[in-house]
Amino acid sequence: MSKNIIDFNLSPFAREILNDAHQIASIMRHEFIMPEHFMMATANLCNFADENNRFGDKFEKISDDINKILAEHVPQVDEEIEPTMSSLMKKVMNNARKIIQQEGDVPIPATAIVIATLNTSECICNNILAQHISDKEIADVLSFIMSIDGKSLRGYDLADNDDYISSSTKPSNDWMKYIIDLNPLRGDVSKAIVGRKKEMSRLAQILCRCDKNNALIVGEPGVGKSAIVKGFVVQLDSFPPKIAQLPAYELSVTTILANAQYQGDIEQRIASTMNGIKQLGGGIIVIDDIHTLAGSKGDANGSRDLTGMLLPYLDDESLRFIGITTFEDATRHLDGHNRFLRRFRRIDIDEPTQQEAIEILNGVKRRYEKFHDIRIAPGVTERAVKLSKRFLSGKALPDSAIDIIDEAGAYRELNPLKGYKKQVIHNDLIDNIVAQLGNVETKIIDDNDTTPLRNLGDYMRNSIFGQDQAIKQVVEAVLTARAGLTDDHKPQASLLFVGPTGVGKTEVARVLSEELGVTLHKFDMSEYSESYSVSKLIGSSPGYVGYEEGGRLTEAVRKNPHCVLLLDEIEKAHEKVYDSLLQVMDYASLTDSRGRKVDFSHAIIIMTSNSGAQYAKLAGIGFGSTVTTGDAMLSEVKKTFKPEFINRLSGIVVFNDMSRDMATLILNKKIAELNERLNERNVEISLTPEAHNWLLEHGFSAKYGAREIERVITHNLKPILVNEILFGKLSKKGVAEVGVENDKLALSIKK
Repeated sequence: MSKNIIDFNLSPFAREILNDAHQIASIMRHEFIMPEHFMMATANLCNFADENNRFGDKFEKISDDINKILAEHVPQVDEEIEPTMSSLMKKVMNNARKIIQQEGDVPIPATAIVIATLNTSECICNNILAQHISDKEIADVLSFIMSIDGKSLRGYDLADNDDYISSSTKPSNDWMKYIIDLNPLRGDVSKAIVGRKKEMSRLAQILCRCDKNNALIVGEPGVGKSAIVKGFVVQLDSFPPKIAQLPAYELSVTTILANAQYQGDIEQRIASTMNGIKQLGGGIIVIDDIHTLAGSKGDANGSRDLTGMLLPYLDDESLRFIGITTFEDATRHLDGHNRFLRRFRRIDIDEPTQQEAIEILNGVKRRYEKFHDIRIAPGVTERAVKLSKRFLSGKALPDSAIDIIDEAGAYRELNPLKGYKKQVIHNDLIDNIVAQLGNVETKIIDDNDTTPLRNLGDYMRNSIFGQDQAIKQVVEAVLTARAGLTDDHKPQASLLFVGPTGVGKTEVARVLSEELGVTLHKFDMSEYSESYSVSKLIGSSPGYVGYEEGGRLTEAVRKNPHCVLLLDEIEKAHEKVYDSLLQVMDYASLTDSRGRKVDFSHAIIIMTSNSGAQYAKLAGIGFGSTVTTGDAMLSEVKKTFKPEFINRLSGIVVFNDMSRDMATLILNKKIAELNERLNERNVEISLTPEAHNWLLEHGFSAKYGAREIERVITHNLKPILVNEILFGKLSKKGVAEVGVENDKLALSIKK
C-alpha cells in the first residue's frame, strides 16, 4: 500500500477502494494513483455490490471507458515501482477531508471523495461520468455509495453511528431558517399588482411544463421583477392544480451564505433545504439574485460555484424554481453555465410604458396613502411618472415614480400643511421632490412657467455684450429643444462656438447654465490630446488602474444628466476623442468601459474652438473687407474637423471680434462687480472720465479680448486700493474716487 494512503484517516470502504486503485495503477504500470484510478475502482466495487441491479450496467461502462482512457493517455514506466498519489489525487483527498471537517475527527468516507472528485474540474473522469449518469441520477448514486460505505464503517450502520451521522441525515427542521414562507400572500388582494398579465401568464405556462419547468426572470433594476413574482403568488390559486397545490417559498441566499466557516457548509445547507421541501411534498422555490449562487469569475479566493449543486433538484418533478436577476448580472455571472441555464426558460421583463406605469401607481397609491396617512391629489401619479422618466435618468419605471410618491409622503409627514385635517400631496410638492432627487432647479421642471425661457435671451444679453447674434442662435436652439421639436434620441443641442480668445464663448456656456438652473460640466480638452485620453473620459479598460472608478465624462453626466456640457478648446483633443463624441451627438448616448450606457438626451453640448486664430489677422485685409475674425476662423475650422463631425452639429456659432463699445460695457460690468465686493466693507469707488478712458485704452485689445481688461484692473486698480482698505482711511468705510496722475491711476478719498 502507498504511504500516501496510510496518511489519511479513511473509512473501510474508502480504504478498500484506494487499495484497489493502487492495484490498478500497479498492474497498468502507472507511476501515480490518479482520480481516474479511484473512480474506476469505485465503479468496479459498486457494480459488484449492486445486488438489485439498480443502475444497470452503468458502473461497468464507466469502468471500461476509464480503462480505455488510462491505457491510451497515461504513459507506462519501464520497471516496477510503487505508485504514489498524484498531486491532483492529493488535492481531491484534502478537499474530501474539508467536506466532513465540521463532523470532527471522523474517517473520510468514499462518498466525500467522490463528491470532491466531481467538484474538481481537472479530473478527466468527470466527462465519462456525465456520459453515463444523468443529473437526475447523481443524488441516487451518491446515496447508494453512502449506503455501502455506512455498512462497512466500523462495523455499524450509518443510522446507528452517532459519531458519523451527517447533519443532512439527522431529522431536523433547521433548514426552515433558510427559507421565507410566501404562502401568506395567497389571495391577499392588497398585495396584488396591476398589469403584467402577459408576464404572469408566461410564468404559469413555464411552471406547468413537464421538463425545464423553471423560470428565470431577467430585467433592469426597478422594473418590478420581484413584484411580478409576489403578484403571481397572490393569484396562485387561480392557476391549474398542478402548480396551484404547490406551496411557495423564497430561498434566502444571504442566510445560506452567512457564517459558512468550513467547505461544504453551504452545500449541506442547500441540500438539507431542498430535501426538506421535498419531504413536505415539494413546492415553488423563488431565488432572488440567483446569480450569487454562481460565485464571482476571476476571484483569486475561489468563490464557490453552487449552480452544480442545484442541478439534481432542477430536474425534480416535485420542485419548481423561479430565479430573479438583472441583465448585467446574468451576463457577468451566469454566462457559461450552460448546464444550469438550459433547465430554465427565460422571461425578459421590459420597462413599462408611461401609461402602464400610471396604472401601476394608481394601483399601489392606497398603500402609501395608508402608510403616510395622506391623500394623493388627482393627477399626482401622472406627474410623478412623467417627471421621473424625464429627470431621473438611470432609474426605471415604475420604481422611480414610486420613489417620488414615497419621498413626498415622508416629506409631508415631517412638514405638514397647516389647516388641513388630512395631509395632501399636490403637484408642486412632486416638482420639489424631483428637483431634489434629480439635482435640478424647480424652475426647469415646471412646464407651465415659461417666464425663464421667454426672457432667456434678455438675461444673457445683460451679462454678455456685443454677441447678440451668437446669443440668438443659442437661445433658439434651447427653445426648440424645450418645445419638443428636436429628435428625442439626440442631445438638446450640439453647438460649436468659434471666435478669437476673450470674446465670451466660455462665458455664454456659464451664463446659460445659470439661467437654466442646470449643472455646468466643464472639460479642458487640452488634457485629452493623447490617444489614450479616451480612457479618461469613458473609463479605463478592464484590468487597468481606475477601471472601478468610471470615466470623468460618463460619470459626470450620469450624476447630473440635465446639464450644459462645455468642451473647451475642442481642437486640442485627440482624434479618438472626436470619434467618441460622434455617437453622443448622433444618438445622445455613450457606452463607458463597463458597458453601461449614459444618456445625453438632456444635455446641451457646447464646444469652443480657437482653431485658425493664426489666420485671423487676414480677416480685414483688402479694401472694404467686411470679413470678421470669427468668419476667417470658421473657414479654417471646417478644414480642422472631419466632415462627419461638423455634419452632426446643431449649429456653428461665430462670435464677433472685440470692439471698443463691447470693451466699454465689459469695463463697466467689471467695475460694478468690484463695487459689490467693496460694499461688504462699506467702501465705494467711482472713476473719473480720465480714469475710465485710461483703463479702456490699456485694457482694450482685439487680440486678447476681455481678459486683458480683467488683467489691467488686477494689476493697476486693485493695488492702489489694498493699502487704504487694510491700513488707511478706507479700513472701516469710505468713498473714494479713482483719477489719473502722471499717466497712472491715483486714489483720492472723498469721505
